[in-house]
Amino acid sequence: MSIKLTAAYKTDVGKQREQNEDSPYTDISEDKDRGLFIVADGMGGYQAGEIASKLAVQKISESLRSFLVSISEQPTIRLTPLSEQETIILDAAQATKPNKTRKLPETPVAKNVEEQLKAAIRQANKAIVSYGEEQTSARGLGCTVTTALVQDDHAYVANIGDSRTYLFRAGELTSLTKDHSLVARLVEAKQIEPDDIYSHPQRNLIYRSLGAGHKNVDPDVFHVALRSGDSLLLCSDGLWEMVRHQELLKVLEENSDAQKICDILIDLANANGGEDNITAVLVQVR
Repeated sequence: MSIKLTAAYKTDVGKQREQNEDSPYTDISEDKDRGLFIVADGMGGYQAGEIASKLAVQKISESLRSFLVSISEQPTIRLTPLSEQETIILDAAQATKPNKTRKLPETPVAKNVEEQLKAAIRQANKAIVSYGEEQTSARGLGCTVTTALVQDDHAYVANIGDSRTYLFRAGELTSLTKDHSLVARLVEAKQIEPDDIYSHPQRNLIYRSLGAGHKNVDPDVFHVALRSGDSLLLCSDGLWEMVRHQELLKVLEENSDAQKICDILIDLANANGGEDNITAVLVQVR
């Protein structure tokens, strides 16, 4: 299936924080059949969280840039220089050579893309850890991240922490990612009810993140075939904690413009308390 992507985003400091440590990213190829989308949510004290989330976006997007063959240039995020980072060489573009006559089996292709996505996230983790080691004032900085790489009619979604990617399809909203949080484990073990995650005293405890002293990280990766009419919603916990599942679904059902949807979701999160930074990235498939 030939698809066309559109995307929009909005990020906001919320009602209770002094600075915005979330970092969104959207990039769509000129043909609009490929795209890379990221939401990173920083943590680690004054300015450190903001740096961690920006580093995550920068390193992941640089590592996966060659998947977007005819990419339009985006503004570069300028940060304090880091030690030289290893370059990840991707081979996805080679599959588009004119002399290619046979499509590779999907399973090996999907596996290759998933491994490249994991490598990009691990590269981001390396950069964040290195920054913390070099800048004592930022020691312990980290972030959560969720990333969606859309190639043709397939989405490869990765996450670490409790930033989420949802699939909206045919009137149903499903979380493609699983939170790496204590409350998510308690729900899975049936020790608390699903609605308790919004009020549990330890709801902010996560056991996986980029940086925060983690030398090695193991991102989850999910693969889904896309259909016309699908939408992907990437967001930080500042959105999904303030705007519950049914409210998210209602906004997606009642609106079709991507930017309007993002604007409404941010306004709702603020109206419901705005307890954290809020970010929404919406990707529509046609």
